[in-house]
Amino acid sequence: MDRRRLLATFGLVALPGCSALDGSETEAETTSATTTTPTETTATPTATPTAEPTTTAEPPDSIADANVSFHVETLREATSEHPAEIEISVTNEGRPRDLNFIGSAPLSSEFVGDGPEPEGLLLAPHDRHDTAIIDENGDHEATVVPDSRRGECWNRIDIPYSPPNSGFKVILDRDETFTNTYSVLVNSPRGCVASGEYTFESEFQIPDDGLVEFTWEFSLTYPVTV
Repeated sequence: MDRRRLLATFGLVALPGCSALDGSETEAETTSATTTTPTETTATPTATPTAEPTTTAEPPDSIADANVSFHVETLREATSEHPAEIEISVTNEGRPRDLNFIGSAPLSSEFVGDGPEPEGLLLAPHDRHDTAIIDENGDHEATVVPDSRRGECWNRIDIPYSPPNSGFKVILDRDETFTNTYSVLVNSPRGCVASGEYTFESEFQIPDDGLVEFTWEFSLTYPVTV
């Protein structure tokens, strides 16, 4: 940082001495005046303040640039006793920050608006943060994951639902991870779906970086195997 200094120095002033002679011719008396030198005075240096340059952090352009990472892990495959389960985690690898999700973090997809897509797979969160359930079968019970399967597939019963304004905030310190477990269900009360790869997308926001929004996605091979 450049600083300007203003140094004021007063010059030295010398006053010459004076001599006086009386009018008598007998003896001259000489009177000498002493020379007085003023004390040197130096003004205290003063610094002219200069404005510090301000820098504004640019919003991240990508999830990697935001130092946020997601990880999907298979916990168990489907059996006659339980559906397949996966774990989804989000890790903050940068400075402490908030992450906003819709419904149940860290996966917003399949829980936005009017519910899941009419076909494919449904990932039902074990921890429902801000998610309601649509009683599709009219039994007055909010149940998504069945206690037992019918036929060869694990089918959902009711539909988890999150309105678009149902936000859920995750507060993460540096290197902190947030996880949630999801049951892998067929997104239909009956029938099965074809084997293959299914892709899921999810949106989230970083409010402390100018409210930037990102979409991340992952693919899941069905049937799920360990």
